[in-house]
Amino acid sequence: MMQTVIQSLSEYPLKNIRLAFFDVDGTLLGLDGHYTEHLRRTILHSRELGIKTAIASGRPKFASEYLIEELQLTDAGMFYTGALLFDPSKNLTLEQIVLDTQVVEDVVETARSMGLYTELCTRDDFYVESMPEVGLRHSEHLRVTPKIHSFDSILQNEPVIKLLFAVTSRPEHDLLFKLESMFPQLVFAYAKLAAEPHWLFVSVIDAHACKERAFQQLLDYHDVSADQVVAFGDAHSDIQFLRQAGLGIAMGNANADVQAVADLVTSPVWEDGVALVLEEINARQSD
Repeated sequence: MMQTVIQSLSEYPLKNIRLAFFDVDGTLLGLDGHYTEHLRRTILHSRELGIKTAIASGRPKFASEYLIEELQLTDAGMFYTGALLFDPSKNLTLEQIVLDTQVVEDVVETARSMGLYTELCTRDDFYVESMPEVGLRHSEHLRVTPKIHSFDSILQNEPVIKLLFAVTSRPEHDLLFKLESMFPQLVFAYAKLAAEPHWLFVSVIDAHACKERAFQQLLDYHDVSADQVVAFGDAHSDIQFLRQAGLGIAMGNANADVQAVADLVTSPVWEDGVALVLEEINARQSD
C-alpha cells in the first residue's frame, strides 16, 4: 500500500496544495480514539509550509476543540456534517443551519416510541434524557459529557443543529432506516464506532445544510481553488468533499463506496495513512 500511494501521488501537482480538510473519526483518530505523535508533527510541518489545515467532520465544534488546539487545525472548516461553518482562529461563525423546532419535536417523539438512544445538539453543548452504555461510550469518544435534561425545556430556549440516534445491535439498524424513511426532509448520515462494529449511529441535520455549497463557501472564504485542496475521509458523509477536492484521499479503512469516489486510497488510520500522504505533500512543497 505505502509504495503504491507514493507512486500514485507523483502524478499530482502537490506543490499547489494550499488547504487540507480532515475528517476526524477513522481518519485522524484511530481505533483507540487517539492520534499519533507522528501525525501531529506532520500536520504542524504542513502549517509551517503555508498549508491551511481545517476540520471537515460530522463532529460538533465543541467535541473538536481539543483537536483544533492540539493539532493546530485552526482554519475555517465544517462541523455537524455541513450545518456549521466556523473559523476557530477568529471565533467566527460563517454559517449555521438549525433544525425546525416542530420537526425536532416530531422526530424526537417518534424516536422515543421506538426506544432509540437520542442526543440533542446545540452549537456549544449536547443533551440527553438518559445515559445508557451507548451514551457513556459515545461521550467518552467525544471527550465531552452531555447534560441530562428534558428535551422539551431545551427546545423552548436553544436552537438545535443536530440530532443523534443510536442502536446497539444489528437487528435494530432497521429502526434507524425506518426513522429516516419517515422524515425524508432531513439528512441522515450514518457512522460507527470502530470498537463496536454492531452499533450504529445516525446524525440528523436540516436538508438545507448542503456540503457541496459548504465546500464552495469555504473555498471562497480561504481564497483558494478546488485544485489547491486535499481532503481526507473514511465515511459516506465525507464523499462530497472527497469528490470536490482537487485531491480526495480515502482511508484504507473506508468502505468500498467511499474509496471508489476518491482519487487515491491511503493506508488505514492505524497505519497513519494521513501522515503518509502529508509527508509526500510536504516534501514536494519543500522542493
